[in-house]
Amino acid sequence: MATLEELKLRVRELENELIKSKQKQSDAEHCLRPKIEQMSAEVIDSNPYSRLMALKRMGIVQDYERIRSFAVAVVGVGGVGSVTAEMLTRCGIGKLLLFDYDKVELANMNRLFFQPHQAGLSKVMAAEHTLR
Repeated sequence: MATLEELKLRVRELENELIKSKQKQSDAEHCLRPKIEQMSAEVIDSNPYSRLMALKRMGIVQDYERIRSFAVAVVGVGGVGSVTAEMLTRCGIGKLLLFDYDKVELANMNRLFFQPHQAGLSKVMAAEHTLR
């Protein structure tokens, strides 16, 4: 059986681990991919839109860059809304407005968009974190 001093030491160790974990998470949030100022058709890893720009080269879309000037509102960030928001983000939509008054629950995990550690957060906050 552990003594009181051993338990206090273990609590301090766990608190320090928690602080380090939060710092790592904060540091990771600041290492976001920089905004791409101009869309390019060049196929390179740092250009996530290059494959979509192929639609322009094939003549399917005339001016793909215009997508950055559009704003889209998604009402309800559940099963369909979360996937819609993700696809619009991946396509490079200019502005995305999310509306949902619900919170993430463990029952939402079957939608793959939300993660267990996001349980209890508003769906909008969780979606924003995931999409950034």
